[in-house]
Amino acid sequence: METASRIRWFRRRAPASRSSAAAVYRFDPADFSPAIRTRLLILQPTPFCNIDCDYCYLPERDSTACMSLATVRCAAERLRADELVGPELTVVWHAGEPLTMPPAFFDDAVAVLREVLGPWCDVTHSIQTNATLIDDEWCELFKRHGIRIGVSVDGPAGLHDAHRRTRTGRGTHERVLRGMARLRAHGIEFHAIAVVTPASFAQADAFYDFFIEQGVSELGCNYDEAEGGYEHSSLAGQEPAHAAFVARLLERSSAGGSPLRVRELALALHLIAQPIPTYRWQGQDWPENAQTLPFALITVAHNGDFSSFSPELLGQPSAEFGNFILGNVATEGYFDSARSERFERLWCAIVRGTRECERSCAHYGFCGGGAPVNKLYENGDLASGETLYCRTMFKRPFDAVLKRLERDHTAFEAVSSGALREPFEQECQ
Repeated sequence: METASRIRWFRRRAPASRSSAAAVYRFDPADFSPAIRTRLLILQPTPFCNIDCDYCYLPERDSTACMSLATVRCAAERLRADELVGPELTVVWHAGEPLTMPPAFFDDAVAVLREVLGPWCDVTHSIQTNATLIDDEWCELFKRHGIRIGVSVDGPAGLHDAHRRTRTGRGTHERVLRGMARLRAHGIEFHAIAVVTPASFAQADAFYDFFIEQGVSELGCNYDEAEGGYEHSSLAGQEPAHAAFVARLLERSSAGGSPLRVRELALALHLIAQPIPTYRWQGQDWPENAQTLPFALITVAHNGDFSSFSPELLGQPSAEFGNFILGNVATEGYFDSARSERFERLWCAIVRGTRECERSCAHYGFCGGGAPVNKLYENGDLASGETLYCRTMFKRPFDAVLKRLERDHTAFEAVSSGALREPFEQECQ
């Protein structure tokens, strides 16, 4: 069909042999073309969270430890020292609840990052928050620094309060509504990220309408992933219901005049209209994926420990990979850490997992190898292929959009003409 003819498909390579499955892949930044640049720097100012969501995977959310400005400076200086600074960098403040830190910390941290990185790149900031602490002082800070805000809210009160509760077990929905009201009062646009469950699937229209009523223009639909200490996702065995949910969101969001974009559907449209960029490594073209490309995404904990690849990996218990801590910004650079046996084991496992996706998955050319953290926790192996996460967050939305576009060439022409903006990348809960 005309639609399919415009899509770039990657040819599957032959199945890996036993020797290639055990191959050692040496990491050398000089082997990558274009050169590796960090696009996303995730800074975890504190692991502490003021609420107690039952699907949270973070292992230390009771700790009130805080990131120092010296750590912020080191994290930025290491980027410069390793020439990882490109023309643009997004700094995401996440993990625990960032707004449990004082506003003055962010004033100072933004100034430090501007001093260290400002002359070399355009730095933008984003905060993912549960919104329960937002007041006028926070709103003034957001406007002062142009900080993009994402609110974690699961929809109507019944859906939200079933999982996002205070530490004494009470619902948080009313407080989140007040926080979003303050954002609107200050004219601050914000996106939302919801964790969907089978209860959400049964209320697709009420779910969608809630975000329109709250003035949200962009919505990401995460789900309760099996990660860390959270061992069982409610989506297991519920995938047909999720497919119906996705179909309904597509129907609603593609209706004329709808003000709400759904991230997963928008991403599918974007990839069909503008195929994923590639990089060159080992004489081959690889689709870009920040979770499988070393140091394209860097996560730094409050104490300066850092990791790469999936941000959820940092600090998760692992004897084999040293809790996925590659180093500490106070004592070594990012590329220095890549000389360790720990990094080599991690990198080799992720490459083997990427090759497995390439070998076995028709969607590989659009996602570039999936999410290592989900491969580990769902399949028990970073070197594995398809996961529930793949099917939920990428395959079903992508296939639903592609099917729709194959029926409606007018819609495809609108996408191809550039009418679609790139969706926000964050998947933080």
